[in-house]
Order: sequence, then structure tokens, then C-alpha cells
Amino acid sequence: MNDRKNLIPLFSTFLLWGSLYIVSKVALRTIPPVTLLAMRYLVSIPALFLLLKLRGVMKPLQREDFKTVLAIGVVGYFASFCLQMLGIDRLSGSVSSLLGAMNPIFIPILAAVFLKEKITAAKVLCVAVSMAGVVLIVGVDGTVDPAGAALMLGSVFLWSSASIIIRRVSGKYDPMQVAMMAMICALPFTGLWAAVELQSSPCTLTAPGLAAVLYMGLMGTAAAHTLWNLSLSRMDASFCSMFYPLQPLVSSVLGVLLLGEAITPGFVAGGLIICCGIVAAVLSGRKKA
Repeated sequence: MNDRKNLIPLFSTFLLWGSLYIVSKVALRTIPPVTLLAMRYLVSIPALFLLLKLRGVMKPLQREDFKTVLAIGVVGYFASFCLQMLGIDRLSGSVSSLLGAMNPIFIPILAAVFLKEKITAAKVLCVAVSMAGVVLIVGVDGTVDPAGAALMLGSVFLWSSASIIIRRVSGKYDPMQVAMMAMICALPFTGLWAAVELQSSPCTLTAPGLAAVLYMGLMGTAAAHTLWNLSLSRMDASFCSMFYPLQPLVSSVLGVLLLGEAITPGFVAGGLIICCGIVAAVLSGRKKA
């Protein structure tokens, strides 16, 4: 049942995810993007391992699933998240969060291509509406970096692809364990890129930067995953997905209050269009289910 009590962990999930983009901006002041991602994993992996042990749901990885988990790690937690961090570094927290919330738009299209699910006119329309919102935001007075927007959209596309791959092992392992194993697979690649990045980009470990890394690893990853899984265990996935627009809303408010970011009329208009596309995509999937 989708009662009010069950909404608390769901709201908390999107509050944490929305705040991640703003906290990332704080850390990126002194820590390069990919290095920051590697540090986040070094915090997240032990935290997720401890939570899994406390819950008693850890299972041995079966040999036939290794390639799938590796693909999730490389496509999702390495390539997608690296592009995401590079995009956040070039954009405001509110814009990057808004673009990052477009997963419900891409997943149905990729499911139609790779899983042979039926693609409908409604799904195509949802994509067209949301992309129109992106064009509106990026084109407003040239204030949004097109390269940063492209990096974020690439990140969303890759993460949606990883979400399709995750279906191969869904049900066999706890979602938190899948995330942890994928992070372990992604960490060597991320660490190698970070080592190259540090040759040309200085890294200064300040108190705010370290606090941001801890927040991203513990609250934005371990705690958010726990709350999201709890929400999915109590409510329909389609209902939970309808709250994706909360993520950019939280980022926008925090960006204004903490970072002094400006919210332009073009951003508001484009954001509303994108959110309409997200909600329509979720409702379309819910109707099918």
C-alpha cells in the first residue's frame, strides 16, 4: 500500500539523491571529477558491505553472473558515473540534477531495442517532449554549457543501459549487493583514470571536500540505496518512479540557498517540460504493468 508512512523513506531517497549534485559541486572545488568518484567508491563499498552483512543477505557471486556484474560495473558505475561527474563539473547543480533525472525516459526505449519490448507512440512522445525541454534549457542565453549537457545525457543513456543489464541478475541477489559488486568492478578502471587525471589536475584535501566525500559515500549511496530498496519493497516501482522530479527540485532549492545558483525562466520552463515527460513515461509504463 502507498500510505503516508511508506512515503517517508521514498521522499528521503530523493532528498539524498537531489543533494548529491550540490554536495558534488562543493567537493569539485578542490577534487578532480573522476578522483572524486573513486574516493566515493572507497567510502561506499565498505559501507554497503557492512549493511549487507548486518541484514544477512549477502550471497556468493555465481560464476555465470560474473560477466553480467562486470558489464554493470563498466557501463554503469564506471563509464556512466565518470561522465556524470565530468558533466556536474561543467554545469550548475540544478541543471545537472534535472538532466540526471531522465532515466525513466531512456529506459523504455532501450528496453524496446534490447529486450524486444513494444515501443509505443506514447514512449516516443515522452522522449520528444523531454528532449525539447533539454533544448530549451541549453539554448537559453547560452548560459548552459552544451558539452556539459551532452556529458550528462551520455551518462543517463549509459546508466539506463546498465539498468537493462541489471535485469539479468535481478531477483538473484539483493540490489544493494549488485551495486556493491558493480562498484568493486568499476573501481580499478576509475582508479586508473583518476591516476591519469591527477597528473594534470591538482587535488587538495580540505575539510569541506572530505566531508563531502563522506556524505556522498555514506548518505548519498549507502543510505539512499537502503531507503530506495525499502520503498520498492513496500510500494510499486512505477509509483516510486513518479517521484523522480523531486530530485531536480531539491537540487534547485539547495543550489540557490547554498551555492547562490540562479534559476532562470528558461530553466523553469524547460524543467517543467522535462518533468512532464518523466511523469508521462512513468505513467505509460505503469499502465502497461
